[in-house]
Amino acid sequence: MSRSRPTHRIPRGFIDPIESRADALAVLALAAPFGHDTIAILLDPDRCGVGILVVTDTRDDDAIFRIIDVCIDAQYTEISGLILATSRPGGDVMSTDASRWRRASSQCDEAGIELVEWFVIGTHIACPRELTGDQPRWGPPPPHPTRHR
Repeated sequence: MSRSRPTHRIPRGFIDPIESRADALAVLALAAPFGHDTIAILLDPDRCGVGILVVTDTRDDDAIFRIIDVCIDAQYTEISGLILATSRPGGDVMSTDASRWRRASSQCDEAGIELVEWFVIGTHIACPRELTGDQPRWGPPPPHPTRHR
């Protein structure tokens, strides 16, 4: 991802919902990863961003599960949605990311959080969800889920 200014309007935290791939990528451009990093955008029930977590040096492909755990356990705000982005410089989405998507989605579901999307940023931007045939989860937010703690 480039640090050049995106041409898409950037949703404002706590105000504007993140409703599309373009919205999410505009927010991610603010924290554009350069190394092997993972970014989590925390969403409220209206899909407005309430926080961004940047974890550096996430070379382990399974790091997303530990990051999801941190987001689930975050006590400073109630979150109901999550958007993830993993940077793999010079790399790409891998076939094993399909099972990671399913596991990450289930992990979030069990906590009452929707995993809206997971981007892999490498030689291009891809979404492991597409490897599974799952439909995109963009659009208006789902009804407010009951969070399990």
